[in-house]
Amino acid sequence: MDRFRFRKEDIQKRGWKEWLKNYWFYYKWPTVIVLCSLILGGSIVYSMLNQMEYDATVYLVCRSDTAAALDVENLQNKFENYAGDYDGKDGINVYFGYSALPMVSEDNTDVEGLESQVVRPDQETEDIREYLAATTALAGEMDSDTAIYIFDETQYNEMMEDTDHPIFIDLSEKYPDLPIVDGCKLMVKDTVFANDFLVVSDELFFVVRDLAYIRNHDKQKVIDHYGYQMDFFDAIVQASFPQK
Repeated sequence: MDRFRFRKEDIQKRGWKEWLKNYWFYYKWPTVIVLCSLILGGSIVYSMLNQMEYDATVYLVCRSDTAAALDVENLQNKFENYAGDYDGKDGINVYFGYSALPMVSEDNTDVEGLESQVVRPDQETEDIREYLAATTALAGEMDSDTAIYIFDETQYNEMMEDTDHPIFIDLSEKYPDLPIVDGCKLMVKDTVFANDFLVVSDELFFVVRDLAYIRNHDKQKVIDHYGYQMDFFDAIVQASFPQK
């Protein structure tokens, strides 16, 4: 580094252009790496500071063909009609996400060696990558404080086979006059979202996660957000059954 010590007499003797030329010759790549790191770091910080914070999430767990038939943006916008501005920032923002699992048949199924009998594609099929991506996304969502989910029967049964706990609340107790199925399922076809799900709505249903099975459920922030999500779900119910 003595070669490029920032000394006035060197610059006067050799000139700025020559000094910079020599510096670039010896330290081009370190300089490029440092500059790229600074740009990338600045971009990440900017994205974090300006990342959209959603008031609530509605999460769908279904087959790939079901997800392909849905207008996600339209559904997200419609859900926002029933939500409030939880954080007081950026207006009302509801995220509609989903985990789309591939269709599984007897020909591409492998249950050997699994602790439960949850069905998944065989390791040798192309569907296994889609399956792993979807289940990883679902695991991440279940680790959040999201309370409102939509399932199809197959994916719901697979999840419940892997747990010994009633992780969804008994909606029949909260809404005794509504056609709640199996205590916790509100069929999408009975709600204001029936037309939005079109042909797939007959087998999809809303469920609401019990606060006791949400991570950090004893933290006041999580409790407050859960209360907001319950109000959000109640608004969907009231719009769907205004006479009840």
